[in-house]
Amino acid sequence: MDETKWQRLMSIDPSGLTELQKRNLVDRLKRRVTFIKHKSNGRTYARIYYLNLSEDAIHYQGSSHRSKHEACKIKDIDQVRSGFTTTVWKRYLRKGKITNDKIHLAFSILYDNNRHSLDLLADSEEIRSQWIQGLEYLIGRYRSHVRSHYEITDRWLWSMYSEADHDHSGHLNRREVRRLLFLLNIELDEREIDQYFNQANIRRDNYDELRNLDKDEFISFYKFVSYRPELIKILCQYNSSTPKQLADFLAKYEVISTLSHANPLSQPPDVLSNSCWRSSSKSQPSNAQPRPKIRKKTGTSRSPSLTKTVHDNNYLTVEQFQKFLQKEQHMRDVTIEDCSKLIAKFEPSDEGSTCEEIGVDGLRLFLLHDEFCLMNADKAHRVYQDMTRPITDYFIATSHNTYIRDSQVYGDCTPETYIHALRTGCRAVEMDCYDGEDGEPIVYHANTWTRAITLHEILFAIETQAFAVSPYPLFLNIENHCSYEQQGVMARHLKRIFKDRLLTEPLRSKVNQLPSPEDLKYKVLIRSRRNPKGKLPADPKSNRSNDETEPNPKSYHPEFAKLIIYAQIVSFTNIEHTMSTQKCIHSISFKESKADDLIEVNSPEHLDMIKLTSKHLVRVYPGTKRQDSSNINPMTYWTYGVQMAALNYQKNDESMCLQYGFFSDNGGCGYLLKPSFLLSDNPTFDPKNAVQRKAKRITIQVISGQHLPKEKNAPNDSDISDPYVEISTYGIEVDSTKHRTPAVRNNGLNPIWNYKCH
Repeated sequence: MDETKWQRLMSIDPSGLTELQKRNLVDRLKRRVTFIKHKSNGRTYARIYYLNLSEDAIHYQGSSHRSKHEACKIKDIDQVRSGFTTTVWKRYLRKGKITNDKIHLAFSILYDNNRHSLDLLADSEEIRSQWIQGLEYLIGRYRSHVRSHYEITDRWLWSMYSEADHDHSGHLNRREVRRLLFLLNIELDEREIDQYFNQANIRRDNYDELRNLDKDEFISFYKFVSYRPELIKILCQYNSSTPKQLADFLAKYEVISTLSHANPLSQPPDVLSNSCWRSSSKSQPSNAQPRPKIRKKTGTSRSPSLTKTVHDNNYLTVEQFQKFLQKEQHMRDVTIEDCSKLIAKFEPSDEGSTCEEIGVDGLRLFLLHDEFCLMNADKAHRVYQDMTRPITDYFIATSHNTYIRDSQVYGDCTPETYIHALRTGCRAVEMDCYDGEDGEPIVYHANTWTRAITLHEILFAIETQAFAVSPYPLFLNIENHCSYEQQGVMARHLKRIFKDRLLTEPLRSKVNQLPSPEDLKYKVLIRSRRNPKGKLPADPKSNRSNDETEPNPKSYHPEFAKLIIYAQIVSFTNIEHTMSTQKCIHSISFKESKADDLIEVNSPEHLDMIKLTSKHLVRVYPGTKRQDSSNINPMTYWTYGVQMAALNYQKNDESMCLQYGFFSDNGGCGYLLKPSFLLSDNPTFDPKNAVQRKAKRITIQVISGQHLPKEKNAPNDSDISDPYVEISTYGIEVDSTKHRTPAVRNNGLNPIWNYKCH
């Protein structure tokens, strides 16, 4: 097996913590503690904060101590920082409302793409440290995808159990079980509830025990409800089943995955009984009575009514697991020894690990590993493309009006949005610079209600994260609206803050083509206009203008102008003029309407756009009508070779999802080499052609899901989900398709679609 792949699969928890230490960290956060909350409006409140039982959100108690509110979800947290680092804290310091002697007690939770912060003051440095360490562990655990069997089943289920136990009796009656199923986002009829309740209820000493489930019985009940026939199918296909046994099970699997739009729990009980679970030793009932066995080594069965179809089909031996990996996962070189180690890592039951067998739970955990995500893990975790070509040969992750937190017309300008963009792989950020008071340049969106911030605050924030994610060059796209004097201040700030990382001279005396990302590693490049003194560029506010730079500068300060080396913005007349008169160091900016005009012309003139982007850096940015910070479709411009399709990173929309997915390739470094058909000197590629020479056909099968949230993630929503999956492909027009699976009625817990699209 490939050594790098093996290391990722067997990687040790990066936290370096023992299970006991992890548990202690999380438990400390569940103990309610009082923090002083500092709001952006200058008000402070004492609030009690704690981690909720399901360990997925921070909650707090309001002033009445009866009202409970969600502060933020763990999945939405971007960073946890100590000290006075956020805009809110700096405002308190500036106004003298807090002093630096409290810095050891302060910390901030930044969430929602760094747009918001929860700024808290602890009673002691120890409490602050415990919360920072605990939150960082929870964030890492969420992002790792793979969580232990104990974390994603028993612990989570026990928190759900406690929430459903309204009378705090330590048991669940049928009414409480129905309520819990509602929270689990699944609807069952009374017959089904009775069946699973009775199968799980193994304490039969008295009437009260017959009417209630204890915690261990509830674990069994959950396993009945969360039946995974699609995983059982895999086990059946690769273990030693006879052809007849396999045919019997697959026939029943097809019934389950097709009737009632694939809600397995709407099927007759005898269909559902054909499976079993190897149970983790952690969840074995201490008072359990002997139950029917599948085989000596497999633990408890799923139900007393098992047929012979899959009696021995609920696990894979190490040899069968090797066969599965070689055929399905394309791990051709995996050895028996490798498989033994993988089983030891992923199989949660002591029994399975000892016998070197992997069951349903182990297989599920294995397949959820990052290594088997849709994105090729080898290409997502390292830079593998040739990074020595001219920088015009690459797509570059680019942000538009990076300083804006909300819409384009109101809200605070903040350095936190730069930190968020850079931490997600962005390599070209933007700032609109104007004259500020006291000789300090400021950044804001002119003629709007956005609140300005000083340029040096933004530059300091950028400097801390400039190369934290990627070593490849970072572009600062500066709209220069400053006076001659404050341009000089801008230049001095840039030199002082970025020091030797700021590119101040060409790498070579003669420039026939732009340097490569490799040549410009760890360099900050300024992209702006460098007109001679007195020369006026085009008015960017005119209709369908291509210019995004200052409308009427009087002169350019030489200190600032000297910093604009490989990305000098020039005015655009037409493509022929640019190609014949401009040098490779000259860059073009297009408003989306102008770029669309150039693309929408008749064939073959639209191909001139590809010629332009082969020689010059081109940036396309959203038009002024997008005041809500909505985004352009970057794919439209990538297909014509545009390097910088600028997006509003604060917007969690379809375009940003596409951006994140696109740039997750090549190690997430923010640079992607253009495909060969956009690099050829004699291109034959035409994005408008309905037939392409080297077309490939892709088939996607959507099998199943588990634990899907209700709409707007509201567990108390009265409506049970009818989930479906939409699959979209993006590219040139002929490649852009959308498919949708049938909906699964009333089952967000474990829907099966088994749907193929081509």
